[in-house]
Amino acid sequence: MNDLQTYVKKLIYKSNHRGSKEMDILLGKFASKYIDLFNEEELNLFEMILELDDRDIYQYALGKSEIPEKLQNRVMILLKDSTLG
Repeated sequence: MNDLQTYVKKLIYKSNHRGSKEMDILLGKFASKYIDLFNEEELNLFEMILELDDRDIYQYALGKSEIPEKLQNRVMILLKDSTLG
């Protein structure tokens, strides 16, 4: 297994083991659908999102809070669109 495959597995694990069932489902489904489509930069952006507090991710994904400029990227937009759509 190469380093990128290990990195992807780590992100999938972090997506499915958040601490709240709602976020496990939301981020786990998102990762299952999109992670294989991400390039290395997008994987890094996804990891940056996973480092956020669950409450913040939830607020951004549901459009209840404005997404900070540093998090306005393709991955966050996909997360928001897949959550609202």
